[in-house]
Parts: sequence; C-alpha cells; structure tokens
Amino acid sequence: MTAANHVRIELASSPPCEAFRPRVVAAAGKRALAEKPSALAQGRSRTASIVAFILAAALVGFATNLSMHLLNLRMQYLGFSGLAIGLSVAIQALGIIVVAPLTKYVISSCGVRQTLMIGALLSSTALITFDLATNLFVWNSMRFMFAAGLALLFTASESLIISRADGTNRGRVVGWYATALATGTTAGPLLVTIVGIHGSAPLLWGALLFWLAATPIVACLKRGEDLAPVVRRSTFATLRFAPIAFLSAFVFGVVDNGGMAMLSVYSVLSGYDYTNAVTLAAFATVGAIVLQIPLGYSATNQDPRVVLLFCGISSIFLLALLPNIMSVKPMAFGVVFGLGGLLEGLYTVGLICIAKYYRGLGISSANGCFVSICGLGEFVGPLATGMSMDYLGSQGFVLGLTITLAIYIVLIGSVRQAAQPRSANAG
Repeated sequence: MTAANHVRIELASSPPCEAFRPRVVAAAGKRALAEKPSALAQGRSRTASIVAFILAAALVGFATNLSMHLLNLRMQYLGFSGLAIGLSVAIQALGIIVVAPLTKYVISSCGVRQTLMIGALLSSTALITFDLATNLFVWNSMRFMFAAGLALLFTASESLIISRADGTNRGRVVGWYATALATGTTAGPLLVTIVGIHGSAPLLWGALLFWLAATPIVACLKRGEDLAPVVRRSTFATLRFAPIAFLSAFVFGVVDNGGMAMLSVYSVLSGYDYTNAVTLAAFATVGAIVLQIPLGYSATNQDPRVVLLFCGISSIFLLALLPNIMSVKPMAFGVVFGLGGLLEGLYTVGLICIAKYYRGLGISSANGCFVSICGLGEFVGPLATGMSMDYLGSQGFVLGLTITLAIYIVLIGSVRQAAQPRSANAG
C-alpha cells in the first residue's frame, strides 16, 4: 500500500528487446567475439548521439540569444519605450516559466521528436511573424508563443543530454554541454552585427537556426529511445528529491540575469567607458565557458554540495575584491573571469544533480522544473539588482549579489538532500 501511494514520476523508456537479449552462439569464445563489436558499436553510437545533442543545445542557445538582442533592438527601432521593451522581455521569461514544466506532458503525448518539431515550429513561426507585427499586444503575444517553443526545445534537448550522463561520464557530458551552451549563447549576438536588425533576413536566419537545432536530435534519436515520462503527481513534487539542484537553478537565474547581465552597467558607474565595460563583461563570459568542464569533473568526483559551496563562497570573495581593484584593469578582468565561471557553475553542477538523482524518476519532469525555476530567477534578478543599484549606486550591485549568495550558502549547507539516486522502481 505504501509503495502504491509513493510519489512516482518515472521515465518509462523501453529500448528494443534486442538490446537486452544475449546473442545465441554455440561456443563461449565465439559469443565473446560476437559481443565485443556490438558493445564497441553501441559505445560509438552513444558518443555520436551525445555530441549531436550537445551541438543541438548549443544551437538553441545561439538562436535564443540572437533572437533576444534582435527583438529588443527592433522594438527600440520601432519606437517602443524602454518600459515596453522590458515588459516584453518579462513576458518571454514568463512564457518559459509556464511552459517548461509542461514539456513532460507534450513528450508523453507526442514523443521527443514531435516535441522538438513543435518547439521549432512555434519559435520559427513567431520570429517570422515579428516582421509583420507593429502593435504591442500582438508583439507580446508572439513573444509568449516564441518562449513556449523555446521552452519545449530547450527542455527536451537538455533532458536528452543529461539522460545520457551516468557515473562514468556525468562530469564530462554536463561540463561539455555547459561549455557548448555558454559558447553558443555568447556567439548569438555576433550574428546580429553581420545580418543587421532590419528586414526579414535576420528573422529568417533565427528561424532557420531553431530548425537546425532540432535536426541533429531527430537524426540521432533511435526508435525506443524516446523519453516518455509517466506523470503521477505534480511536476513540482520532484523538488523534494534534489532541492539543492533547484535552489541552484533559481540563484543562478538571479545572479546571471541580475548580476552578469548588469556587470557592464556597474562598470560604467565605476568609471569605465563603454568599450572597457563591454570588454569586462566579455571576460566574465569567457570564464563561464572555460571553467565548466573542471567544475563538472569536480562535481562528479565528490559531493556536488561541496562544489556548490565552493562556487558560492569563492564568488563572495571575488565580489568583495571587485570594488577595490576596478581601477586596476588587468586585476578586474581576472576577477570577473573567475566570477563568471563560478556563477555559471551553479547551473552546471545543478544539472549534474539532476542527472545523478533523477535516473528513473523522470528526467524531463525534473529538467522542466529546473528550467522553469531558473526562468523565475531570471525574471526576479534584474528587478532586485536594479532596485539595489537605484538606492545604493554602484555598490548596490555588489551588495545585492553578496546577500543573495550568502543566503544561498546557508540554505545549501542546511537543506536535506536525497541520500542516493532514485530509480524508477523505488517504492
């Protein structure tokens, strides 16, 4: 009776029976020889699928950041106010918060391939429609539709990647994924400088990128490998199994969109010109790209909680240094390099926790919740940081992030964590 009432959000995935059926060979030696090539081929196929999935996720990041800058600049060109642009960005964040937890239902009904196709269709259609929209209500409606497609694409592709991560490759897979995602996100705005913001061409390029992101997964995903979550209770019931993962997702959203995104503003308030402010922000981005693989390996080889505490405490230390060394540009660039990498590590290690503790409880369910909570942090972060900078000036930037990270460290140190990975058969 107890087992029947237990909250179960399973990952019902049924590979072909042949994957588990031993080969029938008369001699033991022949059997071993027959199985070795099969294992080697399976290993190569698995590696190829991981690479394809990581490439797809990087393309999603590339297209997402391209679209964010492109849409905001087009709104400014059309004469929308700063408040209207901010509201539109908030609506996009709200769309991700709402739709990401629902991705598991779409996957359950349609499968991963169809979910990716739906996501690409929604995002690309919305982008193309922006070329015709001039009314703010229509623009924001399309922005919500764009976010819905983005949430489906991002959650499905990320779920597939972490479903391939186990005890032998978890740090490597998630580390490379975080590195590829950060690289793609960073490179997105560069295309805007090439194709511009006017006319249909930039929007068509963005739409094409979303279809290109879905293609590698559809090509490499074999029948029987689809994620099919069996939903028993609320998605947010997954929170209790690995709370440090979801807490890290929220704090990352706050410090990323409210911290790293505001770093250039802080730099200008501290006396930098616009060129140096952009350069400083670029160093933080490079740190986010470079440090994810080492952090991923560390989280695999020891308790992820220890790595998260290291990231939080070290980030506070670097934030304390920042106001005192802003006048020494090489030191400031080095500090923000480490700060960008450590704060990005909150997301990377949080994903490793998902891969570790949700092997059978529904990775798509947990990841949808993870993305949604991260989106909530992205929504809250700029508001909190902006208010602190309004009242306290440039020091509000450092103080706001420091308080957020200090609360995070206390919670990480005290919150109860699942003792071991949960399996689909756990009662």
